[in-house]
Amino acid sequence: MVTTDSEFLTRREKIDVLLKEAGWDVKNVSQAILEVDTLQSDFKSQLYRTVSDTLKNEKDSKYADYLLLDGSGDPLAVIEAKKTSKDPILGEKQAELYAQDIKNQTGKDIFIYFTNGYEIWFWNKPHDNPRMVKGFHGRDALERLRFQNISKKDFEEIPINREITDRPYQIESIKRVLEGIGRGRRKFLIVQATGTGKTRVAMSLIDILLRSNRAQKILFLADRKALRDQAYEEGFKIFFPSESKTKVFSGDVDLKNHRLYASTIQTFMECYRDFSIGDFDVIISDEAHRSIYNKWKDVFTYFDCIQIGLTATPAQLIDRDTFRFFDCLDGKPTALYTYEQAVHDGYLVDFKVHEAQTHFQIEGIKSKDIPEEVKKKLLAEGKDEEDLDFEGTEIEKRVIVTGTNEAIICEYYEYSLKDKSGTLPAKTIIFAISKKHAKRLWESIERLYPEHRGRLANVIVSEDSRAQETLRQFKRENYPRIAISVDMLDTGVDIPEVCNLVFAKPVFSNIKFWQMIGRGTRSNEACKNHDWLPDGKKTEFLIFDFWKNFEFFDMHPEGKISTSSEALPTKIFLVRLQQYQYFKRNGDLQNAEAVLAKLIKSVDELPKDSANIRERLRDVEIVTQGKLFDNIAIEDEVVFLKEKIAPLMRYASDININRETFRLKTEQLGLAILTKNNEEFERAKETIGDYLMRLPRTIKEVERKEIIIDQILSKNYWKFIEYKDAMAMQEQLVEIMDNVRPEPVPKIVLDIDDLIQERKKILYGFPAKEEYIDVYKEKVEAHIKRLAFDNEVVKKLQTNQQLTEEDLHDLEDKLNSPDLFITEELLRKVYSQKRATIVDFVKHILGLYRFASPQDKISEAFKTYMIERNYLNANQVNFLRTLQTVFTKKKHIELDDLFESPFTNFGADAPIPLFSQEELHELVQLCNKLEN
Repeated sequence: MVTTDSEFLTRREKIDVLLKEAGWDVKNVSQAILEVDTLQSDFKSQLYRTVSDTLKNEKDSKYADYLLLDGSGDPLAVIEAKKTSKDPILGEKQAELYAQDIKNQTGKDIFIYFTNGYEIWFWNKPHDNPRMVKGFHGRDALERLRFQNISKKDFEEIPINREITDRPYQIESIKRVLEGIGRGRRKFLIVQATGTGKTRVAMSLIDILLRSNRAQKILFLADRKALRDQAYEEGFKIFFPSESKTKVFSGDVDLKNHRLYASTIQTFMECYRDFSIGDFDVIISDEAHRSIYNKWKDVFTYFDCIQIGLTATPAQLIDRDTFRFFDCLDGKPTALYTYEQAVHDGYLVDFKVHEAQTHFQIEGIKSKDIPEEVKKKLLAEGKDEEDLDFEGTEIEKRVIVTGTNEAIICEYYEYSLKDKSGTLPAKTIIFAISKKHAKRLWESIERLYPEHRGRLANVIVSEDSRAQETLRQFKRENYPRIAISVDMLDTGVDIPEVCNLVFAKPVFSNIKFWQMIGRGTRSNEACKNHDWLPDGKKTEFLIFDFWKNFEFFDMHPEGKISTSSEALPTKIFLVRLQQYQYFKRNGDLQNAEAVLAKLIKSVDELPKDSANIRERLRDVEIVTQGKLFDNIAIEDEVVFLKEKIAPLMRYASDININRETFRLKTEQLGLAILTKNNEEFERAKETIGDYLMRLPRTIKEVERKEIIIDQILSKNYWKFIEYKDAMAMQEQLVEIMDNVRPEPVPKIVLDIDDLIQERKKILYGFPAKEEYIDVYKEKVEAHIKRLAFDNEVVKKLQTNQQLTEEDLHDLEDKLNSPDLFITEELLRKVYSQKRATIVDFVKHILGLYRFASPQDKISEAFKTYMIERNYLNANQVNFLRTLQTVFTKKKHIELDDLFESPFTNFGADAPIPLFSQEELHELVQLCNKLEN
């Protein structure tokens, strides 16, 4: 068909550009022929006749918009172009006919494209169905695909290499993928528990795909350098010693001379556009779960190839979007091998949990816990006394307690699984909250165990240039025994001899939680250094949980549900859109046009070559090409901008957080001024003032703006501020916001003692089952509340009727049944009520009776004690109140405690002669009784 003007425009402005990106020069006749006549050309002889040659003769003609040629000058692919307003599918039949005309002469199939410049469809006929792609394949990619079409072997002819994979579940995973490829599937998700050989399955698949001529270029992507190196060193080098291989660090890579590539997804995010969509035949992505596919979607959707995702994340935790991405539309992975099954089959080991928490983690830190000399120093530094109270969850956030770190290390060292000698901890990973926390834990180890002379532990963090060498030592050498890590060892790193995991941090992602657990699951069979193992063998591993992570995930199986906030560019766009609406509604066309210009500019700056933007490029061009008000399909430009364009702003590139935050606040300030929103006005004013105060005046570009900054910081400026002032402020100061100093997050360091207060689990039933108290309590309460509907004895309790001996026996039998095995003794432990009866517990659960809390009991006992001794003076009463507070917190008091702070703060008379020796013993006995 002869090209129309609009088709020519599509071709020139869009298709030619996309072809150039893939390495095609449409002006070079050795690469491409435009408007080739598929009836009058002689394709066998490479005599290509175009529209200018045949338009005016009398013979039949068909004109293909593009004919792409291989390196020998033979037909390789045909492209049918439609104008942008047409559905490219309308060109499918035409393109197929062109390809058939060529095949009629050459006897060979060629590749088919049909496109309108926005959507590109590719058809590897007759081997695959047409599919939408993100661009055009390069010449090398198409020639390689043609070779595969001609030379591919049936998978049945290629035996699985048992030197790589020999376990039944691994073979099943491989066969499921190969069967899927045979049926035309191109995406697969393999879920296997950590330690069951995901990488070996990947290598086995690579081996078969290479030997069957189904792939020649294979990319292994990981989200960590350590995982990339592991795949390269322990996969490629071992199983493919004779294949050419390389690591990819940038887009400048030799694609001619290598077949196997390993890289990180972060690297590819920066350079993937340097490749053509077909430069790889297979991409295998390790740790393929939701967070990766949300963040790095562009990379995975760009390439046109077979994609195989590997993950150890339990299938029930995998997001539906991940299943959909891998075309697992039934919500099931291609292949599944669970941790539970692997333990049952003996390929992995199970774990036990040692849950413990320190006093300060449970009770928090109060001002009175801080030694007086430390408190005086803090007060002298400007701290308020009320600022010296901290929740346990604020440890390592707002407050650092040396004693807490030491208590955690002591608990671990005491109860850890030891090596064959029984003297040293077996290999251990400690998961720390932050790099500084990791260093503090290391310092605690050095202080507590100096006899090891610095060999016992090392901090391993990615920022350390020696991290890989330290990791290698931890993995292969006797020392260090303990690796303290922040994120770097959470996932993927394979160290079979690890027998202890220490959760010295809270974890809120169930996916990450199971990845961390996976560091210890490898079996005895995988271990090479048996002297490092308990009794010389690994039968289980031990997890120390100091932050109630297991309890959290028992109560919240999905973890903490994070709600992703809008990106800064999106927020700015939406605020400006509100401003535009305001001006338009109030007839202020000049300001409306000015705001609209800013909106259009921000849309025009979106990265047009991003896969996410290309999917919506038609909407973007409606805005950038001035068609927003000249389109019958758009009734309201504000709705269109809000619904179609605003969501795309999150893909804006090169965002400077300080600049864009300041820009957002000035835009919000402008809107607040227009709408007279005082609350929003004050919020914006506070943030702007904070930013200006954190600008260092010693920097020249800040110094030059000093007069403006001081003017804005003056109170008088804000009394008469107008919309135009807010915009001027943005224009004048946004460029210097790079210099804003980070907001200081002061942490108070307390060098005070802490101790393990709670090791909290219960055993119940026969054979004994372990359960966390809160989880067991929740199950008991749910069971008893269900009984309230149909159990006659429980109904009697609800109506306050007297129970008979027979009723009590019936109730006990009903409760002490399989599953929960509820007994009076067990409930006393669970509820910390040592004298309560089974009836009390049932009434309490049904809301008919309330147990006094420990604090209530202590308060009542001290109150009674003081009433009975109404002769006590004010100082004695004050002393008793302090004792009550200290005992409520510590739960235990000894006579010696009364001669230490805070009791010695009552002056020289305390505690003697304020109280006699006999009275002090009486007070200790009072506390002892309340402990029971």
